[in-house]
Amino acid sequence: MFFFDCTNNRIKFEAMKKLFLLAFLVIFSCVKEEPPRYLLSVKANTGGSVSSLEGDYAEGKSVTLSATPDAEYQFVNWNSGSTQNPMTIIMNANQVYFANFEKVKYGLTLSLQGEGTISEELVYSGRTDYNSGSIVRLTAAPALGYSFTGWSGDLTSTNNPVEVDITLAKSITAVFEQKFLNTGLPVVFINTVSSLINKEEYVEGSVSIFGGENFNDMIETPIKIKGRGNSTWLQGEIWGKKPYQIKFSNKTQVLDLPKDKKWVLLAELSDKSLIRNKISQEMGKISRFDYVPKSEYSDVYLNNSHIGTYLITQKVEESKNRVNIGDNGYLIEIDQIYRVDRGDVYFKTSLWSDYPDNIFNIKEPEIEIDSDKYNLIKNHINSFESILYGENFTDPISGYRNFIDMPSFVDWYLIHEISKSVDAAYYSSIYFNYVPGEKIKMGPIWDFDVSYGNLDFNTSAMGVAGFHVKKNKWFKRLFEDPYFHNEVKERFKYYEANKLELINKIDFFANYLEKSQEKNFELWPILGVYVWPNPVFYDTYIEEVNHLKDWIKKRMYWLKNNL
Repeated sequence: MFFFDCTNNRIKFEAMKKLFLLAFLVIFSCVKEEPPRYLLSVKANTGGSVSSLEGDYAEGKSVTLSATPDAEYQFVNWNSGSTQNPMTIIMNANQVYFANFEKVKYGLTLSLQGEGTISEELVYSGRTDYNSGSIVRLTAAPALGYSFTGWSGDLTSTNNPVEVDITLAKSITAVFEQKFLNTGLPVVFINTVSSLINKEEYVEGSVSIFGGENFNDMIETPIKIKGRGNSTWLQGEIWGKKPYQIKFSNKTQVLDLPKDKKWVLLAELSDKSLIRNKISQEMGKISRFDYVPKSEYSDVYLNNSHIGTYLITQKVEESKNRVNIGDNGYLIEIDQIYRVDRGDVYFKTSLWSDYPDNIFNIKEPEIEIDSDKYNLIKNHINSFESILYGENFTDPISGYRNFIDMPSFVDWYLIHEISKSVDAAYYSSIYFNYVPGEKIKMGPIWDFDVSYGNLDFNTSAMGVAGFHVKKNKWFKRLFEDPYFHNEVKERFKYYEANKLELINKIDFFANYLEKSQEKNFELWPILGVYVWPNPVFYDTYIEEVNHLKDWIKKRMYWLKNNL
């Protein structure tokens, strides 16, 4: 008989149960848990590529990202801000990376040789770094007195403007060449539409000025130009160096002198010291005139040809900045009838009948013959001359003194007598002005190139001794009045006291002109050569200057003892 022992079986079952549970635990304790995984996305923006590393990665995985720029591009950074390339990251979350690129930029260094500017045609104004492949247009602009000759450095070309392909960093120099010899003087450049310039008609043109260290520049400005002068123009046609007059459409400042329309270019051909007009103006500056013409020396180029040293001076004319006589005043020149310009209005007086060609040319204002204004000035001068040669001319109330401005008459006489201005006796350039209701004033002083003994055709005006201007009809009579004579003698002491200053001024101008005069006499080889009306002529410039100084010293000494 079979018996089932329940108690024993229950014990075995429990034992088997425990054994199974233990085996289960042992088995599952030997199996590792799989870690989490994360997605990685890597992209490239325009200008390059990245290594293909996209996918999923287990947590903690180390991944290296690499960006490669295309040609003419460079890697900038990753969107995370990191600039490392290659860059290693750790996968601890889903991650997205973009590689950023930009065009390569090259520096363009620009420099100048000579004087001028370079302009750049840019997309981004003011920058000097450009994306690779950019094209930059460079334009060279020479300064006044310079010309562009070409590019040097990383560009060899004479084209202007020129286009530059920026594929590398480049250094480019614009080369400018000075068009003139720098003598220390300002330089006046005049260009005309026609090379034929005469005295009769203006020619259209333009002027620009290189002021150098002492004067303001002038940009190219429209002008009209014509020849001027009488004997100086004739000599200019013989030798080549001619005097000119230029006219602006508006009042314009020239070499920092007060604005006006008309300006005179004195060639100083017969005066080989180049100083006679200038030193006379210096005497005028220390005198008692309302106005003395102002001037500055300059080297002049006409149609790109150097034509020498000139004295640029104000024209004698009515103006607020010149002879300021207002709307009612008169500016008169005693001149010769064959020297007047077409349209000039003039009159004669009986006193000057000894000189039949002499006329009183009304320079200002523009009036008609026999008009009220014309008769006013003609009658006033006739009245003055009638009183001057009348019996009671010395009377301080009813005599000539009632008509003339004594200081200007005395100073005008002394400057012209010291210089022995040949024209001042009767011939020409005898300027005076008159405002109705006021007195006649002598001046402005003008035209001294044939003075200080620089002539061979008038014996009384040549040597250091003797009087010359006393022959003038007005002054001959004035010297018959002891009062006027004494005024002249006393005033001469003032000029004699300033003699050393005047001599020093001559030395100053000679030094100032040192380089300019050398070139001037290379262009016009007239040193040691007779040029009308030189009584003497020396082989060197310094001898011409010393002769002028010596003449003035001897002339002043003679006048000191004989006035």
